[in-house]
Amino acid sequence: MSGNVETTQTVEVCPWCEAPGRTAWGTCQTCGRYYVAGGWSQTPRRRRPLRWIAGGLALAALLFACVGYPLLPDPIILVFKRPTTQLSSNSPAQQWAMWGLNLQQRRYVADAPRQAKGHLLWSADLGMPTRSVPVIMEDVIYVGGHFQLLALDAHTGRTLWDVPMTGPVHTSPAVAGDQLYIGLLDWRVLALDRATGQTLWEFTMQDAVSGAAAVAKGMLYIASMDGFLYALDAASGQLIWKFKTEAQALSPPAIEADTLFLSSGDGSLYALHARTGQSRLRYRTPERLQDSPVVANGLVYFPSGGQLYAVAADAREIPGQYHLQLVWAQFWLWQFPVPKPPGQPGGRWRFSPPQRVRGIISSPAVAPEALYVGDTQGYLYARDALNGEALWQFKAGGAIMASPLIIGPTVYFGALDGYLYALDRVHGQFLWRLHCGEAISAAPVFAGGRLYIRTGDGRLHAIE
Repeated sequence: MSGNVETTQTVEVCPWCEAPGRTAWGTCQTCGRYYVAGGWSQTPRRRRPLRWIAGGLALAALLFACVGYPLLPDPIILVFKRPTTQLSSNSPAQQWAMWGLNLQQRRYVADAPRQAKGHLLWSADLGMPTRSVPVIMEDVIYVGGHFQLLALDAHTGRTLWDVPMTGPVHTSPAVAGDQLYIGLLDWRVLALDRATGQTLWEFTMQDAVSGAAAVAKGMLYIASMDGFLYALDAASGQLIWKFKTEAQALSPPAIEADTLFLSSGDGSLYALHARTGQSRLRYRTPERLQDSPVVANGLVYFPSGGQLYAVAADAREIPGQYHLQLVWAQFWLWQFPVPKPPGQPGGRWRFSPPQRVRGIISSPAVAPEALYVGDTQGYLYARDALNGEALWQFKAGGAIMASPLIIGPTVYFGALDGYLYALDRVHGQFLWRLHCGEAISAAPVFAGGRLYIRTGDGRLHAIE
């Protein structure tokens, strides 16, 4: 193949490979060189069939889906596993429909028609003590007892109905619409008609229920000692999704917008997509988490190992990020020329009480400007809600085992010395205290202008 080759529009033989014929679009069928006006090109035409373009796009979409799956809603659950109602256990004004008052678990009532003054209205003996904290809706109290679930008149403490149970009821109920939800030690979650106590449906887990329920947008969230958080259709009890932790999951979770925050005995705070249960963040601590999280002011607060942690509520973790940072940290510790690895996503601050033995074991009550939390040495701390700086502290006569309650300008809490305390929450000034007979290890609740508190002798007290 040498010399000049004269080519015209009529040449049918390729001068490079001497193969006869051209394709319909003018290329040599053998070597791929193509014919242009005035002659044959020396450069073979690059063919780009549509199938290669489509294949590349499909591969890119697959890679994006694999990487982005934890950050994108699961279409299967969104389309085929929908809740059938919009039920919610968020408490209406002057009511207490769920543990923690609202879905964020803040235990904060901004305003109330009247404050409790420390006068005992009535006491009701519920039998052998349990850890169930009452909820109050429309002047009816719902509370777990020893082998029973009770409904009481909020004005008098008189029993309206009681339903036998298979064991002591240590969890707290939740009210959403006309239904009452409760978890039991016999592995069941029950939905009952709150007017009569009649069972509407039940769902069986793989172990005992480990906390109270929360209902949001028609979905019931409740955890089990089997390590799972379950999301059920609140109307029917059908499973929508479940999420596995590495130890006992604690409920209820805290829910803000479309994100659910879950505490676990594996030392982790999980942030999940509330609708699909997909993980968005796992924030790890050295010791087990001890109570439900609280979300407020763009932060999530939770106790772990006797300390109080604050993590950004919008923090997200890229899949594989934690394990990559572990490797990075090893190289840094071995003094390889790498920069210092960053901390976990979202970490803001933590508060550790001085001279702590067991420290903080319960969640705080959180207002916009301050949070309030007690410890096992009997101190109630007021801290800045955004940066955790100290505001004041108050020493009670016994350990504070449960969360306090904020009502307007007053913070209330119980202690193991048997007293219910009321303090001015701005300055920490003592207002009053009421001795309730026995140790208080449960959180107070508030509805209709009254406080309700359980004591270690199994009694429920109404205070106004």
